[in-house]
Amino acid sequence: MGVYADRVFPWLVSNLEGPKLRALVGRVVAGAHGDVVEVGFGMGKTLSYYGAAVRSLRVVEPSAAMNARTAPMLAAAPFATSVLEARGEALPFADGTFDTAVCTLTLCSVDDPAAVLAELRRVLKPGGTLHFIEHVLSDEPGVARRQRLLDPLQRRLGCGCRLTRDSAAHIRAAGFELAARERKVGTGLPVFRLFPIVLGVGRKPG
Repeated sequence: MGVYADRVFPWLVSNLEGPKLRALVGRVVAGAHGDVVEVGFGMGKTLSYYGAAVRSLRVVEPSAAMNARTAPMLAAAPFATSVLEARGEALPFADGTFDTAVCTLTLCSVDDPAAVLAELRRVLKPGGTLHFIEHVLSDEPGVARRQRLLDPLQRRLGCGCRLTRDSAAHIRAAGFELAARERKVGTGLPVFRLFPIVLGVGRKPG
């Protein structure tokens, strides 16, 4: 994927994330249980938040360089793990495989969020849950206007990341029942108004 995408951009993201955002990610991931799939594992910073209720974790990440970096930490996890170099739009799992799906700051950068969410819904068991945190299009018209203006630049600098996605709407459209949802502004990012956060739990009916 290139030096910038594999090394420089992940370093930038790590240094931009503040403690408030990390705490929110921890809240989201801590609710995972049973057999778990996570799409967009990246540098593996979610791993430390998984609790004793997790039986197994399968991570899906298209970057071979990222997967090589996270392999040692996955091997040391206290539950069964595996990593697949694949895209969220085409998950190599059977229907109804998982109890929990996790998606953290990922839907902003995938090519087709509707396809990713359809796949996550497919591989979840009936009643399974999607735990998510994503930055989204602002509810404030002035901020949303700036997000739209800056979106082309963000896509180039952010390795495909968009400022203008409404991830909660995508999750509902994919057929998930939003059991809980929160919107947050001011997560520790230096330009936080351009990165409002939505987080919560979606449930697959059944």
